[in-house]
Amino acid sequence: MSEMKIITPNWDVPAEIIAGVSTRAGGVSQHPYESFNLAHHVGDSAARVNSNLRLLTDRYPQQLQWQWLQQTHSSDVHRADSCCAPVIADGICTRKRGLVCCVLTADCMPVLFAARDGGEVALAHAGWRGLVAGILERTINRCNTPAQELVAWMGPAIGSCHFEIGAEVKTAFLAIVENPEDKEVLQKYFKATGEAGKYLCDLYGIVRFKLTQSGIARIYGGQYCTFCEPELFYSYRRDDVTGRMVSFIYIG
Repeated sequence: MSEMKIITPNWDVPAEIIAGVSTRAGGVSQHPYESFNLAHHVGDSAARVNSNLRLLTDRYPQQLQWQWLQQTHSSDVHRADSCCAPVIADGICTRKRGLVCCVLTADCMPVLFAARDGGEVALAHAGWRGLVAGILERTINRCNTPAQELVAWMGPAIGSCHFEIGAEVKTAFLAIVENPEDKEVLQKYFKATGEAGKYLCDLYGIVRFKLTQSGIARIYGGQYCTFCEPELFYSYRRDDVTGRMVSFIYIG
């Protein structure tokens, strides 16, 4: 079994904010899920997934409560005052110390939020459908902390080098903005591939744009591509049948 590797955000937040993103290293899952798959819904052995989950939780203080979501590419956000069974939502926020907000991904972007005073954290699962539906804006709005006092980190996602989309996705994004200047800004995040109706989409650029529009000025991350780094990340676009990483954040 390889050594577990957790990516830690490089961002300016208080020391009591603990966050990370798992990679595919350090677990017991077998091909095509090797080796640190943390999702039960992708076809992996339940016993191996449970072993991986124990490896993860054993790495952190045992009193932590891990709150999981059933993600549906929606704009639903759960405000967690206590830990419960997995909730159907794609965003989560909390002020409760020791409650770990969790999101599973394998190309979609995990977007982590922390209050500058350390009193609140949030996490959103941002694929293109969720972004169009307003998952970032709704997550920010569910926080008690004003947007101007939030810090955001864009976790590992598929890069513009490989995120090919159809014209209908581009149209859906452009339809959510009314200001012609905003439409012009969004346009630059779609590059024609040369094939009719196909574009390469800059997910990081779109997320940064939407965060900025929501009033968040302190934005970090955006340097990974899940498709390009198979030794580190699962990628649904690259492999189809594959595992999932977890992104997590809590107040310690």
